[in-house]
Amino acid sequence: MEEYDARGASSAEAAVELLRDEPFDVMVTDVTLPGMSGLDLLRQSQRLRPNILPIVITAYGTVDIAVEAMKRGATDFITKPFELDGLLGTIRVAAGRAARTRAPSAAAGRAAGTGDIVAAAPAMQNLLEQVRAIAPFQTTVLVTGETGTGKEVIARAIHNLSPRGGKALVALNCAAVPEQLLEDELFGHVKGAFTGAQTAREGRFEQADGGTLFLDEVGDMSLPLQAKLLRVLQEREFEKLGSSRTVKVDVRVIAATSAELQRRIDEGAFRPDLYYRLNVVRLSLPPLRERREDIRPLAEHLLAKFCAGAGLPAKSVSEGVWAAFAAYRWPGNVRQLQNAVERAAVLTGAATEIRLQDLPEEVREAAAAGGAGASAAAGLNPEQRPPVIPDEGISFDAVVTRVERDLLLQSLAKAGGNKMRAAQLLGMKRTTFVEKLKRLGIEWEKDAADSEQE
Repeated sequence: MEEYDARGASSAEAAVELLRDEPFDVMVTDVTLPGMSGLDLLRQSQRLRPNILPIVITAYGTVDIAVEAMKRGATDFITKPFELDGLLGTIRVAAGRAARTRAPSAAAGRAAGTGDIVAAAPAMQNLLEQVRAIAPFQTTVLVTGETGTGKEVIARAIHNLSPRGGKALVALNCAAVPEQLLEDELFGHVKGAFTGAQTAREGRFEQADGGTLFLDEVGDMSLPLQAKLLRVLQEREFEKLGSSRTVKVDVRVIAATSAELQRRIDEGAFRPDLYYRLNVVRLSLPPLRERREDIRPLAEHLLAKFCAGAGLPAKSVSEGVWAAFAAYRWPGNVRQLQNAVERAAVLTGAATEIRLQDLPEEVREAAAAGGAGASAAAGLNPEQRPPVIPDEGISFDAVVTRVERDLLLQSLAKAGGNKMRAAQLLGMKRTTFVEKLKRLGIEWEKDAADSEQE
């Protein structure tokens, strides 16, 4: 039996009360809860216990929900129905990670600079050259990229390579903190500033004085707060909540976002002057599906690091696993790859090889359609290599459906959502293309050009 000290809560609101009263390492929550949703609970948990590791369970295993959960701080994502052993394995991984955070290994303590960044892909190698070039300067940096691509890892590398490397790197996920509390998180408050403020509190800017402040998902910040952030960037000073005294700070700001800020500016949701102040140097992180050369070395690095820290034997990876990794599109990017590797390492225990059946279901399914994906990744035509068939066999219909869905989504993405152009890319009539979208339940927002065709 697992020996964990666990607490149960009947609702998200009850869980919030528990989080206020007790420190927890891991939180398991469903998305659908009575009252406050599990996704909203993620925001509250990150505010109350920034180091907690949330695991999200849902019956609706869509990419959008998974990405949103990870954006709000989830470390893993499980789709119903699931095996109890699988859930326990996921909890075991999170508990081990929490233990290593409390008592970091010597290897982790020595990690500095770009040591934790794997960059076999040319795009990542160029990015690391930019990191080394800008690190010594005070320059504000904007890091863009999808959720889970490693924006905080890049920020840490910039900090470690800078003259501020001996000072604090303070991180804040703006999307994980409710809007009404974010100002307090950034600037702090004085005693009596509001009901319940019985003591003064330092904000993140003060905590980062002399060092670096990493603001993740800065695109989610409200307009009034954007104005205050702009002032700090320009004047290097601010006032705490409830105080008129100006506090001066020496902080380098690295901001990150998975949102398209130019679009948010066009929508009136983001200040253009703040964008230009943040966008002095811009680093764009490619998604994992566009740096497939990194998948294998990155997985090997993450696996070796986890096994060493968890006291597990060194493990090899079967070719079927590599084929599945190459075929899968990794919507959660590096964070999702890390979760998959660590989960497989825990489930295999003392065994020294990770096999296809040890992977999460969504990655195993990619192996079914994987011959085409792996061949394309290797620069071959799909017809040149057969699909990888695991020992337990595959579903022919599932393979065909997955490949068909992937082709439809790729063509839509390339055509900017225009169904006429997407159909032309696949050499089919628009009516046939639309019928396939309806049959597979694929919804895509129409663009102006597409509307004109209709």
